[in-house]
Amino acid sequence: MVGATQPSQIPEWLVWEYSFTLLKQWQGKDSGFTHDLRETLSSGEFEILEKEALAHAARAARREARAAKLMEKYPHATTTDAAMMAKANEEAFAIDLDYRREILASRDRLLQTFSTESQSALMNWVVENKAAITAYVHKSDLTRWRSPE
Repeated sequence: MVGATQPSQIPEWLVWEYSFTLLKQWQGKDSGFTHDLRETLSSGEFEILEKEALAHAARAARREARAAKLMEKYPHATTTDAAMMAKANEEAFAIDLDYRREILASRDRLLQTFSTESQSALMNWVVENKAAITAYVHKSDLTRWRSPE
């Protein structure tokens, strides 16, 4: 799926994940990616947004740590059994789903905090980011990939 040609196919959690990551990469710097947003939001709102981007980096690290523990729990040799593989996949999906819900909760916190004008500016910026996203997902995995929407 390519966000530039099929923006409606990109799940909300992925767009916000991408946007938080982009903000984190450009934190403290004025860039073409964030300049208009920085100009539109109040300085306090932009600071809150950058803090959420930092929180996202910590959230991603927690997800990676949980995934590493899962890999230790199910070493490759044990995942040849179909039932064991299904259990490992369910647990991995639960980790991803928690992560995605945390992203959406972060989005909701921001939108509740921002003024109406700033909410609109932020949402427009996030929607524009869809064009930069390309995702390859097997058709059989689409429903899970789009979750929790």
